[in-house]
Amino acid sequence: MKRIYIFVSILFFILTTGCTQKEEKETYTFYAMDTIISLTFYNVENSKAIAKEVENIYLAYENVADDFEEGKKEINVYDLNVKREADISKELKEMLEFSLTMLKDTKGYFNPFIGRISHLWKSALENNKLVENSIIQEELEIMNTTTLELDGLHAKLIGEGNLDLGGVAKGYATSKAKEYLDSIECHSYLLNAGSSNIVLGNKNGKDFTVGLSKATSTGYFEMLSIKEKALSTSSIKEQHVEIEGKIYSHLLNPMTGYPAQIYDTISIVGEDSKVLDVYSTAGFAMELEELKSFMMDKGLEFIVSKENKTVYKSLGMNAYEKNKK
Repeated sequence: MKRIYIFVSILFFILTTGCTQKEEKETYTFYAMDTIISLTFYNVENSKAIAKEVENIYLAYENVADDFEEGKKEINVYDLNVKREADISKELKEMLEFSLTMLKDTKGYFNPFIGRISHLWKSALENNKLVENSIIQEELEIMNTTTLELDGLHAKLIGEGNLDLGGVAKGYATSKAKEYLDSIECHSYLLNAGSSNIVLGNKNGKDFTVGLSKATSTGYFEMLSIKEKALSTSSIKEQHVEIEGKIYSHLLNPMTGYPAQIYDTISIVGEDSKVLDVYSTAGFAMELEELKSFMMDKGLEFIVSKENKTVYKSLGMNAYEKNKK
């Protein structure tokens, strides 16, 4: 699960919005997908009921995306990995279909069949160990020869690989939450989904200030001013260990089977959280020139850091500089 601390502060008081005529700020928090998610409304009526609906959206996708424990009410990823074939919910089907699309779209840099390798590395790094290369090569072969068949709400894993939707689940749920907020014409809010995914609504023309945290120290390596956009970040901030002078994180390169070590942080600004979440995961394994080409082709703005400093920022990111007039 991707995590990075992102500091968000409000620069200006919000006046009126299309949601209501009240003038107040209300924040709701809940726990889902291994993180505290906060939703702040500005001048919004019925905010408590709206927040509860957003919470339900996250919980629905959390329940089916879990690949560590069996589902409590319906089949989840863990169950499908064990059973290999099962009838699934529409939420899980949606994420699986989207993940297969992203597998092709990223040319394999995002791979939902990375589950076995992901679990091996998680266990190894928790014990300050590395996975043996011979095992990695065997697991890569298993991953690359695994496929998934979807027939309505019936799913069948073919091959020995396991699914892992950690690189898509939170972004997907965040995207669904935004769809709901848009559907009720509520645009004055800040949705912080554990800081790896944030959605910034309308502030009556004013911006939010977003600080991108340094991965291996305190403070921020960039400050941005953003409104009416989504921001997705992949970082080694919370999940990394140092072994023999090298940093290893939970962010894996599906091409090599090893933790990606090119960057410490990638942040992408765009419109759709589910896409940005996948691209920040996939981009972590791309060399810089390939990453530039990929993001340019998608029309997205991004920034990457290494050793707590910005190493590249796309030209369009300059529009989000905090002090830019």
